[in-house]
Amino acid sequence: MRSLNSPAPLALGVIAFVFIPLPTAIALTATDVSAIAEAITVRIDGQNPGSGVLIKHQGNTYTVLTASHVVATEDTYELVTFDDQRYPLNYNRIQKFPGIDLAVVKFTSTISYRVAKLGDSSEVKAGESIYVSGFSTPTKAITEAIWNFSKGEVTSNTKRPLADGYGLVYSNNTLPGMSGGAILNRQGRLIGIHGRADAEQQVQQSATVHIKSGFNLGIPINTFLNLTNNTSQKLSDVDPPIAAKGSELKADDWYLQATHRSKKGDFLGAISDLDKAIELDPDYVIAYFRRGTARLNLKEYPKTIADLNKVIELDPEFAAAYVSRGISYTYLMKYSRAFSDYNKAIELNREFAAAYAIRGATYVLIGNLTQGKQDIQTAAQLFKQQNIPEGYEMTINFLKQPEFSR
Repeated sequence: MRSLNSPAPLALGVIAFVFIPLPTAIALTATDVSAIAEAITVRIDGQNPGSGVLIKHQGNTYTVLTASHVVATEDTYELVTFDDQRYPLNYNRIQKFPGIDLAVVKFTSTISYRVAKLGDSSEVKAGESIYVSGFSTPTKAITEAIWNFSKGEVTSNTKRPLADGYGLVYSNNTLPGMSGGAILNRQGRLIGIHGRADAEQQVQQSATVHIKSGFNLGIPINTFLNLTNNTSQKLSDVDPPIAAKGSELKADDWYLQATHRSKKGDFLGAISDLDKAIELDPDYVIAYFRRGTARLNLKEYPKTIADLNKVIELDPEFAAAYVSRGISYTYLMKYSRAFSDYNKAIELNREFAAAYAIRGATYVLIGNLTQGKQDIQTAAQLFKQQNIPEGYEMTINFLKQPEFSR
């Protein structure tokens, strides 16, 4: 048996590398998303009234993203914010993107308005709930433009954009005038710009009419970001740090910012944000878990264990918390406690590939190659079934090591 005081580098490498799924965002209630949507959505009055989304604030200048067809012709345009303040738009400063139904307009104001935080439209999957926000044009029944907020589901997120850059298809009920409005995910992040309703042309005896199919089309926000990255207009600060208005933030806001920091490797910054989230919501399970994993990355094992103890206290069936706590115990060479946690995670989730991989690596660490190999093989099969290529490749390469060929 290998000495417990001289851990095998190979097994430690697997424990450090193996993928443990972490919650990257938390869904807000529809009411919370509607509050965000109303604050960031504007009305654009002109020949063809539409909507827009506040995406950037620098000094007294605000940048608004809208659909190009809303500002297609030269006209006297006026932008109206949610507080009914009106701002003239300089048509000569409107930037349109050739071949894509998007445009950027700007206005100046000394009033502080909320701006959208961007999501990743490539992560949006069919069946997910989304929201569309915009101002409908007046009708005989509704005599003035009013703000509308509609919930629906994504039916398609095409990898190959349709004409004019459209790539998102969804079932939300929309009205004329909402073009250029926001498409938001369940975290209140902007994932696209609403553009048009899908319609089928039907020829009748008296006229040609368009019948809505019930589906709508939007342009993914990643399309816009790719456009700005390839032009002189850089919007790298389009999603400014939310800490600028700390006293107004909710626990979810701090959690979302912490997630963003963690992805960039800023674990100390993430911990600071999560401290604030937990201060606002002492029972915020995912925040404790995220703070624990950030501390694990910083090798602060006792603090990691304390956070994960709290997670398990609040949610005894949080399988990933047992795995992360087990990793801390492994690095502290408290193997009995580590195995107890790995076993519990697998008991809660028999298909938890990472739990098998880490338990297997820990067996190898203490010299039990037979049990270790069995767990690693199980993990490899699960990673393959679950289409997690990085996990599968890691476990297969691990099994190719000389230690398993003896």
